Amino acid sequence: MVNPFKKFFGREVKKRGGFTLIEMVVFTAIFTVTIIAFISVLISITRTQVRQSAVAEVNQQSQFVLQALQYYVERSSLIETASTEATTTITLRMTNTLEDPTLVFASGTQIYSKVGTDPAQALTSGKVTVSNFSMSKRVNAPGKDSLAVTFSISYNTANPQQQFSQALQSAVARVNAATFDSGIFPNADNTLKLGATSQTWQSINDVIYFSGAKVGIGGTPAALFQVHNGDVYIDSSSNGLVLKSSGGTCYRLTVTNGGSATTTAIACP
Repeated sequence: MVNPFKKFFGREVKKRGGFTLIEMVVFTAIFTVTIIAFISVLISITRTQVRQSAVAEVNQQSQFVLQALQYYVERSSLIETASTEATTTITLRMTNTLEDPTLVFASGTQIYSKVGTDPAQALTSGKVTVSNFSMSKRVNAPGKDSLAVTFSISYNTANPQQQFSQALQSAVARVNAATFDSGIFPNADNTLKLGATSQTWQSINDVIYFSGAKVGIGGTPAALFQVHNGDVYIDSSSNGLVLKSSGGTCYRLTVTNGGSATTTAIACP
């Protein structure tokens, strides 16, 4: 059979059996660069996902701790600790006897809560570690006391790609007023005081009223009233002892400069 290429060109064209060396080198180089770029992108995505999982775990557990503290403090009637004294254990008094007392504390690298007589429950898991955990009571007169908390929380791993930590600070105020389910008794005789001169009570049960050193029963006192060594003293000459007659008229008993007793009819208190 006559080769048409030979007839046309006057000579037979040789058939190519494969790629040349230069083509193989170029193809190999392009393939290698593509694979390296693909692997680099894959590694970068994997590292990002690994770190994001650590960040999500730390954020989730830190927020759970803060929400738990907020839940306990807002429902408490008393933060039982010295004011501004930093501590790793806080005792909260609750109106519900089944929840009283409620404790929040740090042990090792974890945070726990203990409600009433129930066993302690971990607020954080072993996936994270907690350090520098500290709580302190803040007095916000005339408002309700609050609890300030600071701590650092880290993802628990030896992998440098997953290492992540954050420091948090927060404060939670009580919502409930202080209530008691039993009598108030001192733990020592003739030692403790109720209240302080710098922060006085306004009244007790809206029956006994206070105004500085003045004490009133049934109303705010206008003058100083003292009972000392069996004597009754009123420090204003315009005030005196009010007595009610059998007819229903009230009289104020006072004394003149000469020491004579006088009475004045007044409206009954």
